[in-house]
Amino acid sequence: RMGKYEMGRTLGEGHFGKVRLARHADTGRAFAIKILDRQRILAMKIDEQIKTEIATLKLLKHPNVVRLYEVAASKTKIYMVLEYVNGGELFEKIALKGKLSEKEGRKLFQQLMDAVSYCHERGVYHRDLKPENVLVDAKGNIKVSDFGLSALPQHQRVWYFSF
Repeated sequence: RMGKYEMGRTLGEGHFGKVRLARHADTGRAFAIKILDRQRILAMKIDEQIKTEIATLKLLKHPNVVRLYEVAASKTKIYMVLEYVNGGELFEKIALKGKLSEKEGRKLFQQLMDAVSYCHERGVYHRDLKPENVLVDAKGNIKVSDFGLSALPQHQRVWYFSF
């Protein structure tokens, strides 16, 4: 358990931590909680990358961008409460199907361009767009994720937290 969230199964693991499925204790709504190990972040000198990802996601509220709802921290962990996207990565979808139909490809491409345009209008540049960083929801809509390598406008680089 993490605050008002009941932790569930692990959705994925990376170099810096893991992502777990969680349910809000009061509403039952599903979320993805990215759990980052502070020591590993500091040892790998990626604290600025994590700060950038958090600052970027706080700026973005678009139907085709994964939403950050809150950030919490303990002495050893950082918890990012994110929108849960239940359809997996676009990469997996393409790998399973072989290729997308023109109609489906056009729909996803239009959504991707809408999300990228929205980000660029706000001065956010993803810099790591690839099928592994594009999630697909149950309705077949995309959600751009993983803004750890993104660039922000200079005036947005104010950090209100530290490691």
